[in-house]
Amino acid sequence: MSKLPNIASNLKCWRILNIIVFGDVISCPICTVTMKENYSRRYLWCKRCRRKYRATAYRSSWLYGMKVSPRKLFLLLWCWQQRKSVEATVLKVELSYQTVSRWYERFRIHLPDTAPLLEGIVQADESYFSKKKSKQAKYIVAGAVEPHSGKTALRITGDHDSGRDRAVLEQFIQDTVKSGSMVVTDKWYAYDELPLLGYDHESHNHSKGDYSDTNHGENIWSVSKRHARKLYGGRILTKDLHNLCKEWMARANYPEYFHSPIQYLRFTLVPC
Repeated sequence: MSKLPNIASNLKCWRILNIIVFGDVISCPICTVTMKENYSRRYLWCKRCRRKYRATAYRSSWLYGMKVSPRKLFLLLWCWQQRKSVEATVLKVELSYQTVSRWYERFRIHLPDTAPLLEGIVQADESYFSKKKSKQAKYIVAGAVEPHSGKTALRITGDHDSGRDRAVLEQFIQDTVKSGSMVVTDKWYAYDELPLLGYDHESHNHSKGDYSDTNHGENIWSVSKRHARKLYGGRILTKDLHNLCKEWMARANYPEYFHSPIQYLRFTLVPC
């Protein structure tokens, strides 16, 4: 296991949360007077208007109702940003498996849900998630990537039977790739009519060993499935696949969200 970062004390982490939400001066949102601290009860109060504020409850913050300590929140965020498995995080942060799983899910939910509009040369592919004999839901995920920038778009297009149909894959390309771009795919028939939609199209027959110029598209699934298995002890759980796709897109398109716990909180918490 890698060593934990040097996370500050609970008091320092609590003050960082207050600064992120209320500003460097930590002034009252109503009368702009600098607020006083009551760390023992975890609130700020204004001496003039007598109002009390909490960073974890202000303006419907997604931290509302948080029961873990501020330091453990920062540790949870760091483990998630470093792709630590749930089991490893349980040992590092000393919380239950269910608690860590819920916090990981909460972190994913507040990531941006918009796929970028790709252009230039774009590699596209699709992959199957789950197992044929598994009782959990089975999905096809379509993906597209710009090789030169790494920007990635992902979408669940359907189940095992309908997720690779021509209509859904063409709609995915039209929604995520700028018209006039070069789309590089395998020989799957659903991509054959892309030139009629205004795209240049180049295909490679994987069954004959032709993988040239499609490596970045194939790498989407190598990275994502390895991460999914690491999270859940070798399994790929599809019950949270939509939010996992959000996380994989955010890691590719918004790397600044994963630089540090403070960076993530600055992007996702509602400021005063």
